Amino acid sequence: MNIFFSEIVLLFHFCIFSFMVLSFFLIPIGYSQKWTWVKNRYYRLIHLVLMGIIFIETVLGFMCPLTILENFLRNDTKINNKFVEIIHLIMYWDLPSYQFIILYLLSLLYLVFLWFFFKPDFKN
Repeated sequence: MNIFFSEIVLLFHFCIFSFMVLSFFLIPIGYSQKWTWVKNRYYRLIHLVLMGIIFIETVLGFMCPLTILENFLRNDTKINNKFVEIIHLIMYWDLPSYQFIILYLLSLLYLVFLWFFFKPDFKN
């Protein structure tokens, strides 16, 4: 039963991961296509704050709470589901922590650039 819950946590984590990564591309594309939702201040603020949290966690050496919860629920059980295995390959990279710090810092700086170059709408 814990495996089922660990996979639910993984899917939720993957949704957040997808939101973060896709938004890097969809914001500038959306501006050029005149999509109004990419200007939504709450969407943009959530994206920026989550990236800030991810960066701070990494600098402080913390593991993502969702990863901790998934690992706890999985309890070192081998992954038998190909779909879950693919999600793991996409999300979990085996890199030194300093490379993640650099990657997340660049991502955060890119978001700050997007914030000023592709401004959110504060009128509504």
